[in-house]
Amino acid sequence: MYNGQIINVLLKERGMKAKDLLEYMQIQTNGSISSLVRGNPTAERLEKIADFFDVPIDALFQRGKNDGYNVVGNFSRAAGISFGELRGRVKSLEQIILEKDKRIALLEDMVELLKRQQNS
Repeated sequence: MYNGQIINVLLKERGMKAKDLLEYMQIQTNGSISSLVRGNPTAERLEKIADFFDVPIDALFQRGKNDGYNVVGNFSRAAGISFGELRGRVKSLEQIILEKDKRIALLEDMVELLKRQQNS
């Protein structure tokens, strides 16, 4: 079910103002976001709101009785993993990227060495 309060949470979390969202949505800035929060916005409006916050549309929906809003939390619940496990996976991926960067640098050095030997 759509949970418009998530908009208020996102605004607060990101230090944004309702005015910014209203301008992005091309709604008069002297209005309020209450129609977005309390109303039943169209799919087009939901898409714009999600784009503004750079979140998936379903982040604006409440799936269970006590679900709060947390993009990482919602993702980790949907993926069936804990936040700690997700953090560990991210760290592991960062380490893999670092190793790949080192290997690329080493291969580039080897190519340069081979080019010099070939030209000699």
